[in-house]
Amino acid sequence: MASVTSWLPPALAGVTFTLLGSIKLYGYIRGIEGGAGRPALKRLCGT
Repeated sequence: MASVTSWLPPALAGVTFTLLGSIKLYGYIRGIEGGAGRPALKRLCGT
C-alpha cells in the first residue's frame, strides 16, 4: 500500500484545480464578469 505522502499532495492539487475550474465554469455559464475593482467572489467566478 502506498504511503499517504505519495498520493495526498497530488490529490489535493487535483481537487483544488478541479474546484477552481468548476467555479470559473459556473461563472462563465451564468455570465458573471470579473476583473479589477470587483468583489472577490465576482473576481473568482468571473471570466
